Amino acid sequence: MLISQQTALDIAYAYREVETAEKLLAEITDEFTGRQRTPDIRDAFGRRQDGLQLGVPSGSTGHRLFNVPWTICKPIIEMHIAEQRAKIALLTEKAKAEMAGVATTEASDNG
Repeated sequence: MLISQQTALDIAYAYREVETAEKLLAEITDEFTGRQRTPDIRDAFGRRQDGLQLGVPSGSTGHRLFNVPWTICKPIIEMHIAEQRAKIALLTEKAKAEMAGVATTEASDNG
């Protein structure tokens, strides 16, 4: 009664995305609560950031947008969390099906 390694990895990656996005969303929300100014979020060098970056992996085909406004970032992060949770739900069903398939195969092999 095992699920495939790929399904397990996909579930783990989706949970990690939710965890990371929720942490960022909480940080942004805390900064905006009761304030009408840009959140004080800083990069690894302590420099204040006026927005987030969106991009594709680096390399010769990499692209990145800088200073994406906070007002746009929050809905994007919320949508990403929702999509990852939906993905987890689908992957959970896939894992159940994989487990049922293995159990059925084992039962027919022993029968």
